[in-house]
Amino acid sequence: MKSTNRLILILVFPILILSGCSGPSAVKQNEAKPDKTTTAGKEKPAKKKVNPRAESAFKLAVNAIEQGNEDHAIAILDDMANSFPELSGSHVNLGLIYFKRGDDDRAEAAFQKAISIKANNPVAHNHLGIIYRRKGRFDDAEKAYLQAIQFKPDYANAHLNIGILYDIYLRKLSKALQEYEQYQTLTGKQDSTVKKWIIGLKRRIKRSK
Repeated sequence: MKSTNRLILILVFPILILSGCSGPSAVKQNEAKPDKTTTAGKEKPAKKKVNPRAESAFKLAVNAIEQGNEDHAIAILDDMANSFPELSGSHVNLGLIYFKRGDDDRAEAAFQKAISIKANNPVAHNHLGIIYRRKGRFDDAEKAYLQAIQFKPDYANAHLNIGILYDIYLRKLSKALQEYEQYQTLTGKQDSTVKKWIIGLKRRIKRSK
């Protein structure tokens, strides 16, 4: 399999809690385009009770997303970000919408803002890794993926993404193999595509010795 065609895109659509979110789904893509929308799991609840007005606004944003009205959702989330600056979720969700649209600059800014509010948000770090990879900032991508894994060690798709980064872009084959195998372990299944990557990678590693 020609490894240069191995590009990964992660998309989690914003069915999230206000303070953050958990792991997304992953698919192999030949070009950067959105995967089907998925639902994110809930993170540990925040110690402080969320403001009822913020929760209500958030539900309106979710409804707008479900109805395909992203512009309205953006307007609601922007208002939330201004009204409730202590909550990172509005910025994460803005980032996810911009990410889906392929607007990497706005997505990056939104994820960076989310991290400035809540540094241990794994989804924001993982998506920053994807954006940095797209922009050719491979060292920054590695750091972002590692941050995502640090904050959520069982984040399967972050392991897959950094594995691809090591395999295709940084040529760290042993590390790539480790991350692919970790992905398979964490997902509890043997993804047939990743399984082929592992077989091919083992052959490449053997030939390089």
